[in-house]
Amino acid sequence: MAGDPEREKLIDLAARIRQAETASKPVQETPEQGTEAIKASRIGFDFVATVAVCAVLGWLADRWFGTRPWGLLVMLLIGFIAGIANVWRALGNYDQAVGWNKRNGK
Repeated sequence: MAGDPEREKLIDLAARIRQAETASKPVQETPEQGTEAIKASRIGFDFVATVAVCAVLGWLADRWFGTRPWGLLVMLLIGFIAGIANVWRALGNYDQAVGWNKRNGK
């Protein structure tokens, strides 16, 4: 049994597997990879969504009150201003969480 070639091959294979597992460390992605693109797309989406929601609300107000086109124009202006404010706020705190509960607790 001590000279069994199949057993020696298995022992050698197990030793090589252990050696390969300890030699190669898995590559860990840092959480920073890709977050800049996510932040940029979120800022753009927030701006477009704000303008679109205000435009729809203005259009609905025009249909309800019969003030065509003033409701749409006023709400587009408000949506644009609110969108710019959202972008300004997001870029001003680019390295911090957005919202009331900041990471540093302030």
